[in-house]
Amino acid sequence: MFEAATASAREQAERVHPYPGFSRNPRPTVLVVAGTRPECIKLAPIVHALAHRRALAGIIANSGQHADAVRRTFAEFAIKCDIELPALPPSPNLSSASRHLTKQLAGVIAHSGPSLVLVQGDTLTAYAGARAGAKAGCPVVHVEAGLRAPSVADPFPEEWFRRRIAGHAYYHFAPCLSAHVNLLAEGTPPDRIHRVGNTGIDSLRTLLAQGSLVPPHAAPPRTQILVTLHRRENWDGKADIVCDALIALASRRPDLRMLLPVHPNPRIAPRIRHRLGGRSQFTLVAPMGYREFITVAANAALIISDSGGIQEEVPHLGVPLLVPRSCTERPEGVATGFVRLVAIDRDAIVREALALLAMPRAAPLAFDQDAPFGDGAAAGRIVDILEASLADAIAA
Repeated sequence: MFEAATASAREQAERVHPYPGFSRNPRPTVLVVAGTRPECIKLAPIVHALAHRRALAGIIANSGQHADAVRRTFAEFAIKCDIELPALPPSPNLSSASRHLTKQLAGVIAHSGPSLVLVQGDTLTAYAGARAGAKAGCPVVHVEAGLRAPSVADPFPEEWFRRRIAGHAYYHFAPCLSAHVNLLAEGTPPDRIHRVGNTGIDSLRTLLAQGSLVPPHAAPPRTQILVTLHRRENWDGKADIVCDALIALASRRPDLRMLLPVHPNPRIAPRIRHRLGGRSQFTLVAPMGYREFITVAANAALIISDSGGIQEEVPHLGVPLLVPRSCTERPEGVATGFVRLVAIDRDAIVREALALLAMPRAAPLAFDQDAPFGDGAAAGRIVDILEASLADAIAA
């Protein structure tokens, strides 16, 4: 059960000791930092929850990491950033990019004087925001805290970022049971951990409530496979292997059609276009908006993706997912039966894809307290806890 199911937000907040660096402004503010499309999808419910609180204000900052993608994605949720940093300039390595973003965000913190700095996930922006907040003596809130893979080097840099952010964070909002357990095992004080669910499920539940994206059962058999690749472990030669597997799969199943929203990263996009472009069973498109992507995903026969967020979403869409990675930091997704890991090997990918396509379609999971990543009400829990804790700190 998620924490809010057994204790009120006020009771949870009372377990959190006031942080000595809390701002004592009459209306506490939360600086919400976003730099990528997935962050926006998972931060949007929190931004909306903050907007409905009289005692708490939100300041939304676009870090500039993927500046245009942030603007486009937030626009889908009717959100406009309060602060727009310049686009992240080309950097020779992650270290220099991190230093640049940390310096930029430190300036934002110094100018805006937030009570809290809130970051999401495992991105460069989240790491830089957490560093900047900690250096400024501002409590850091980590949303989607505690996800862990077996090795700090895989996936890199996501796993490295996650573990470093944990060292800077004061509040740790865990999306699932395994994340909560991981944080405890690492020595995180229990009163700073709150298992609230994943805010990405909030966004998905809201979208699905606007109208079914799945065709009626009488619809023709599904023949489209949705494919996305972007993670560092699938760059270069690994991308070639996945592409070769898709070609072999298409040859085995001439009825299938493959739709690939191509990530713009130059280490992967040219290889996908070179190997798959012009083939009759393949359609390559630009990255999709959130609603369009979920609509396509809900109607797919199979999804092949190395994304993390889609592992959380497919159990509620009822669509099988094949993940070409060596490991996952979301074991709850695998446990549902909708998510299956596969080695980055041509024959293995073809074999597992054919097996999933042959399986009967399972019913989607409900949005309830038994759902692995929450019931779609995580953002409200997060803001309840922060609001109550800040109120207590101001009154102290």
